[in-house]
Amino acid sequence: MEDSYRRIAIDILTTFETDNKTLKEIFNLKLKNKNLSDVTKNRCRVTVNEVMRLKGILDVFIVKFSSRPIKNIQLDALTILRIASYEMLFDDLIPNFAAVHSSVELGKTIVNKKVGSFINAVLRNLDREQNKNPLSINNILDNYFEFGYPKWLVKKWKKQYGVNKTKKLCRYFLNNVPMHIRLSKEFGGSDNFIKILNNYNIEVKQNNFFPNYFEIIKGQKNILSTKLFKEGHISIQDPAAGAVIRLLDPKEGDLILDVCAAPGTKSLFLAEEVGPNGSIRASDKNIYRVSEGESDLNRTMKKNIKWSVLDACKDKFPFAKKILIDVPCSGTGVLSRRPDIKWRLKEKDINKMSTTQFSILSHMSNFLLPGGIIVYSTCSLEPEENQLIINKFLNEKENFTLIPSDSFLSKQWVDSNGFFMSIPYLTKSDAIFGAVLMKKNEEV
Repeated sequence: MEDSYRRIAIDILTTFETDNKTLKEIFNLKLKNKNLSDVTKNRCRVTVNEVMRLKGILDVFIVKFSSRPIKNIQLDALTILRIASYEMLFDDLIPNFAAVHSSVELGKTIVNKKVGSFINAVLRNLDREQNKNPLSINNILDNYFEFGYPKWLVKKWKKQYGVNKTKKLCRYFLNNVPMHIRLSKEFGGSDNFIKILNNYNIEVKQNNFFPNYFEIIKGQKNILSTKLFKEGHISIQDPAAGAVIRLLDPKEGDLILDVCAAPGTKSLFLAEEVGPNGSIRASDKNIYRVSEGESDLNRTMKKNIKWSVLDACKDKFPFAKKILIDVPCSGTGVLSRRPDIKWRLKEKDINKMSTTQFSILSHMSNFLLPGGIIVYSTCSLEPEENQLIINKFLNEKENFTLIPSDSFLSKQWVDSNGFFMSIPYLTKSDAIFGAVLMKKNEEV
């Protein structure tokens, strides 16, 4: 298992550095048709995700112990060094001698003997330093947290949030956060649900704010194989994402438009809330993502969700009293779960996103009935995608008004401007923004 997972991890990580693909796309491409054990696949995923999360910090140590700038290290050699440095500094499962030996051999095999010798020298230096001056994981993360992110993003956050809050955000996102699941209300009480999960060696803890959400304490890898998941009784969803649904205040029998909805986890929650007499019109412009949403209907057996391929910037939609707009965004609020985002994202991308987001909100507002509400949400920390979009919209649309989010949620989840904003290190969730916009009734 040892060399096979490392070889695949090297392939995935080097491909990420050279191709304009997401880590998920590369995983699917590289693991497809490979006859690997679940243990090897899992080990490969963990290694790749953690190296991606900690890449900038690992590079600090590689530069220190190689005396070379990163740009002067061949990519294959650099990738091998990143994996080995992660295992030596952060992974208790792999002894240092094993990480060094395997990495040196892979360097010789994948590149050449000279590179193998270079890798050996760097890792021996790191090992000696670790033995002489052991560094705890917390010590490393506290002292080098800024290196775990692009410089422009840290600078931006410091300007927005201040130094202390930025450190807390950076520190939080450098950790692999637990998975959360939502229990369907049709299942009934949670006691029996917990007993069933225990049979799969899964332990959970109920969320303090949202009782239908549970944090996975143990056995995360077993969730997808449970009967509860296969029969649609549970869905993988962060509690902050569920809070967005609370903002919409869905009622039995409601017709709700859910745009930019794929793959549809929020749509499923809405479908539960509106019941069999209600209807969710879910749509997305990406046909492949819509097919993901449609295929999940087979698991959950929801009959009240209708999927369509529609562009929320320009296509026609039915009129509705409630519209959920979970716009495509930079994703800076979900860096714990998707660490590749921070390395793919460019500062100019945020302004491009905001242009699209405003276009979607403006267009979809035309399909809201008087007296109805739009919930606009992102998984972003950036004001350009959040508050500034809403402020601009309200300035241009005098027939809309903001409803404070604490009308629907506990005040701990609402900022001083009345917006829903989950702060990860406080709420132990993703960073999600939400705003409730009501269209005023037309004067007679």
